[in-house]
Amino acid sequence: MTDLGLYRHLDQMTPWNDRLQVLEVIGVSDEAPDVKTFTFRSDNQTWFRYKPGQFVTLELPTLDGPLMRTYTLSSSPSRPFSIAVTVKAQAGSTGTRWMFDHLTPGSHVKAYGPTGDFSLHSHPAAKYLFISAGSGVTPMMSMLRWLNDCAPWTDVGFVNCARRPEEIIFRKELELLGSRMPGLSLGFM
Repeated sequence: MTDLGLYRHLDQMTPWNDRLQVLEVIGVSDEAPDVKTFTFRSDNQTWFRYKPGQFVTLELPTLDGPLMRTYTLSSSPSRPFSIAVTVKAQAGSTGTRWMFDHLTPGSHVKAYGPTGDFSLHSHPAAKYLFISAGSGVTPMMSMLRWLNDCAPWTDVGFVNCARRPEEIIFRKELELLGSRMPGLSLGFM
């Protein structure tokens, strides 16, 4: 089992800023057809400080040289010892396909970030309406996971679309959150 820093205090660690950070893959999970979540931890004693909805830039060491790709964080900043990105591999994809083929627990990648302004922290409100389709669900999941941890009573309408029911990313988790968050109304299309 990988040490996630669970027994360290945040004041004994430094927060991650936008400098280069080497990340270790600590988990890979299937979410839907051609969709995986990659979970990372820092190689050093760093915790992750970011806003829900932000993204990171990963430097992928492909055979053709380093490839820079941005991915939205699907994890919640309320759980600062790891971060996760959830990605869908398209037929012509270079970066995501490389991740699917090469990233396994114990692998390392370079990362920059987090950055981006698409966050509910930038637009506080009493009610939210989240509408997403396909892998566009990732910033919404980051925000919803944060709300579940920090403000579960928030009024949220969430409409998630996919071509087919089996392609709805995070469906089981969304249904579980719907049973736990009294203000969450879900719709799947």
